[in-house]
Amino acid sequence: MSAPLLNSFTAEQVRAAAEQTASALPPGTGAQVDLVRRTDVRADLALSTAPTLVVVTTADNLIPAALQYQLSEAIPGARTAELATGQLPFLEQPKEWLEIITGFLGRQQDRG
Repeated sequence: MSAPLLNSFTAEQVRAAAEQTASALPPGTGAQVDLVRRTDVRADLALSTAPTLVVVTTADNLIPAALQYQLSEAIPGARTAELATGQLPFLEQPKEWLEIITGFLGRQQDRG
């Protein structure tokens, strides 16, 4: 979550959110995180032919916006949209996130 949203939570809300997140992690999550840290697919991005939308979350504490823009630039024809949120734009700005996603999907449907 973005710092403003997280800072609006009480200590109890933070604790409850952390407990809920921890209980939802499936077995193997640690191994998956380790694999993500060791795998570099940047060279493969240029081979992508699928319509792509990169939603840049500008208040993301985990992945800097600059890296998200690099992802978009590496995928041929990728579209980019911005939301001033953390990792969970669908939680922080659900209406705006839905508009971006449905707008992108609608344009793809019109082309198909």
